[in-house]
Amino acid sequence: MMLMDGLVLLSTLIIGVFAEVSEGNYALMPELFHLDDFDRCLMLGENALYCTFKMQLAPLDEAADLKVWETMQELNSSEKNFRHDWLRHGICVPFTCPNVVQNRSTNKIRQNEISDCYSTKLKGYGLKGHVTEIHCETEKSLYRVDYLDIIVAIVLLSLLVVVMYSSLYEGFARYKSKEDYDRITSTKYGKIIQCFSIPKNWDRLTMVHTDPDTNQLKCMTGMRFFSMIAVVVCHSVMVSASGFVSNPQYIEKMTSDPKSMSYINCHPITQTFFVMSGWLLSYHFFLSFEKANFQFTHILYAFIHRYVRLTIPLAVVVAITATWLPHFARGPLWDQVVGREYRSCRKNWWANLLYINNYYEEKNMCLPHSWYLAADIQLFLYSLLLLSIIWKNRRIASKVFAASLIMGVLVPGILAYIHDLHIVVRVYPEYLQTGRVNLPEWSYFMVPGHNSIGGYTIGLIGGYLFYQNRHKKLFTKMYQHIVWFVIAMAFPLTVIFLDLRLHDYTPSSLETAIYVGLARNLYAFGMCLMIFGFTQNGGWLIKDIVMIPSMQFFGKFSYCVYLVHVTIIHIRSGRTRSPIYISDPETIHGAIGDVVISTVFGVVLCLFVEMPTSALEKLIMSKERKSKVG
Repeated sequence: MMLMDGLVLLSTLIIGVFAEVSEGNYALMPELFHLDDFDRCLMLGENALYCTFKMQLAPLDEAADLKVWETMQELNSSEKNFRHDWLRHGICVPFTCPNVVQNRSTNKIRQNEISDCYSTKLKGYGLKGHVTEIHCETEKSLYRVDYLDIIVAIVLLSLLVVVMYSSLYEGFARYKSKEDYDRITSTKYGKIIQCFSIPKNWDRLTMVHTDPDTNQLKCMTGMRFFSMIAVVVCHSVMVSASGFVSNPQYIEKMTSDPKSMSYINCHPITQTFFVMSGWLLSYHFFLSFEKANFQFTHILYAFIHRYVRLTIPLAVVVAITATWLPHFARGPLWDQVVGREYRSCRKNWWANLLYINNYYEEKNMCLPHSWYLAADIQLFLYSLLLLSIIWKNRRIASKVFAASLIMGVLVPGILAYIHDLHIVVRVYPEYLQTGRVNLPEWSYFMVPGHNSIGGYTIGLIGGYLFYQNRHKKLFTKMYQHIVWFVIAMAFPLTVIFLDLRLHDYTPSSLETAIYVGLARNLYAFGMCLMIFGFTQNGGWLIKDIVMIPSMQFFGKFSYCVYLVHVTIIHIRSGRTRSPIYISDPETIHGAIGDVVISTVFGVVLCLFVEMPTSALEKLIMSKERKSKVG
């Protein structure tokens, strides 16, 4: 009770700080974000010079009226507000500061000249300014086509030719008799062609599985799809809020509004994916126990299958990002948004393919959202080790799972205590501007694989319990369904609510350690309970929604949607020509657009890369196994 009272009091004080600044005083300050007409500037040809910069403001020494400066300082006193003494502007230099045109040689000269130009304009506010960061462009693009671009283009065009040829070859074969079709596609050449055929892969994508055990787990495809949509919406809103906005007050008030914060608090959602991944690994592992010819090499095959399936589509996205992506468009913020991603992928692409990018230079990670993939592979390997121990002695399964779960609670809690982290990953305006990757909570708390051991282990336990009870009806009474539903919903909702409310709370190191150790694991436990209840035919309307037959279709390409969605969002953000007006309707509209476009490109990546890779890998591995049996 005292904790909640403290939170309410603290929130009231901080909101009060903002309330003391009237809209009239707010309007008297210089524009926080501004962009001149980028395309008009480039029309100047050789005289074109467009600069985006960050400017540090200070009061004029001789200023008699410090009202504007005092308003800024009042707003700066709360982390919930932007730093209003930092202007972020983009200007066409020949139009806005023509005196700089003659001094185009170095950024240092430009910095000083633009500082002088703006200081003249800011005198009316009783302020002066100094440019601290600057990026300038001329009519020529910063990015040149090099040998890596050409190599990637050749590979992608070759893939396109193979897919088109295979689709036509297999497609025309469908117009022949069934006997002729079977004869054509049963050859070694025909089987390889089928792997790349779009019609064949579309059939695989839309295929509905009728296996009883698979039907029980159909809920996962729906949950995976809806969780993916939530992640895309979260990243869409986050990127929009981190750009140039015309109404910064909306962002500043966002952290006091639980509804708005829920748009960008997607961190717990990733635990759902870890739970499902652990569940399926555990379930299929114990199913394999039933086979008389089960061998340890099957575990190795499981890892190879997962690595190949995840890595080839990832490699394609990384390759495009590191080569052709910056050539797609231009804009005043293009280099800041897309260029930064391009440079990170040029430098650290290899860390993504080895799945160590969440430990190696995580602040300069290529495709920052791919931290989840690295953590998933790491936890997959960790879980294979646990299951290998259980394979030797199945009677110790409960002890192995218990030890892993305890470690999954203790490790993140202890690390949070040692590094003195904040209790949650905060989303404040300036953190959005610089990117959450600069927060210590990102490096130590969010992205490391060891901090999600608990969630993955909970999934392993869920898969094991499902394996043991898949043919049993455990929920036979209505009250059992009600109790299950209340408990399963209570844990995730409580964690989400607390994450929203704890942004402004300053806990002790012990409180932080306890919360960090428990919160995500409780969320994962709730989602695991939810899945288990769905397999027992519980859930009513929610179960019916996640088990809609079409969800199997959407769930199959959700991985590819995950891979491409941030790139889609960055392209939209980088092409921005003016500060955007952000509000609930605009946010929802932009998020829907990002979801739709990401889905379209996700399907393309799935049909052209993921499904051919998966089919070809299965074809090769099946031959390998047959040769070993022979």
